[in-house]
Order: sequence, then C-alpha cells, then structure tokens
Amino acid sequence: MLYFHPRMKILIVITIIFCQLSVFAQGVKIGIKASPTITFNRWESSSDSINITNSRDDTLVTFGLIGDFEFKDNYFFSTGLLYSLRKLSFAAENINTGESDAEQYTLEYIEIPLTLKLYTNNIGVDSKIYVQPGFTLDFLVNWKGINKNDTRITDLGFFDSSFYIGAGFDKKLGVTNSFFVGLFFQRGLVDISTTPGISLKNDLLGIDLGFRF
Repeated sequence: MLYFHPRMKILIVITIIFCQLSVFAQGVKIGIKASPTITFNRWESSSDSINITNSRDDTLVTFGLIGDFEFKDNYFFSTGLLYSLRKLSFAAENINTGESDAEQYTLEYIEIPLTLKLYTNNIGVDSKIYVQPGFTLDFLVNWKGINKNDTRITDLGFFDSSFYIGAGFDKKLGVTNSFFVGLFFQRGLVDISTTPGISLKNDLLGIDLGFRF
C-alpha cells in the first residue's frame, strides 16, 4: 500500500482541482512560466544577546503551470501550480561575546497564485500591458541546511502567504498563443519560523518569462 505524507495529499488534491478547472472552464488560457527570483529574508530575534541579520540575497527560480480564466474582456483570474526554490541566509552575532556565525538553508515550495490579471487595450499590433495584483498560497515541501553545521533553525512552518503585485507586457503570437514578460514583487505575510526566539518572513523579486497556449 502506498503511503503519502499529509503534505503530499494536500498537494495532490490541489493539482486535481486545478486540472479539472482547466478542462471544464470556458475562456481559459493555459501556459507555462519560468521566473528568476531574488529572495530577501526579514529576520528578527527576541533575544537581547543575539542579533540576526540577512547575510546575502540569492537568485533562484520559480517555474510551472499557469491558468488564466477570463470573466470579462481584458479581465482574468490568474492562478497556477508552481515550484518555487528559495534560500534563507543569515548572520547571527552574540552581542556579549562578539562571536558570530552564518548559516544558509534551501527551501522548496509549491506555490499557488490567486491574482487578477488586468489588461489594457492593444497598445500596438497584438500587444498589451497588464497589471497583476493578488496573493499567493505557499506550501513547504522540503527544506535543509546547506552545510552540516547549519543547525540554528530547527523547524519551519508548512504554510506561507504573500501579497503579490506584478506588471508586464503580453505579445500575441498567431491566433491563440502569446508570449509575456513581466516584473513582480511578493511581500511575505506569514512568520514561517517555528524556532523559539526567531521570526522570519520572506520577500521575492522576480522576472516573469512565459508562454500561453
């Protein structure tokens, strides 16, 4: 008998729902996208003797399926099923002794955007500008320290969510296909650290490169 971790069961259900909506919805445009992203960590420590600061910002990637559901001319509800690779990096300094150490962790998320994609009328031949406000639901599927001595973070929460704002350019190719490029920012809303004394929220800045069918 196959055993599925409770987190995997949730993700399987989400995938099935997304696929069903794609099949039966009218006016839906399915596509793929890849987004180079920079992760910014916002750290806080409740300890008077430990100071934690972000040590570096790394460029990683988010990619996967997207689905745009038209509910009015130039107005779409945009969602998807994305794999998002992120990194935690920090330097911790003991204020009393002056000792410091740096640690890094990789995080793997399944991300579900819940956004509106609002298009202008054509600004050129088959070309439009769009803005995309909304939120994301992010589910942690794996995380680990990069080095064996990275042990200060003992656990992370399963769920994260971000405010999402983006804008970009969409160029139609043929009858139904289109290519788009854009810029987006995600502001983390949830403290994902469950380690006592440490608070952490993640922000992302990225470039969208995608194709819709």
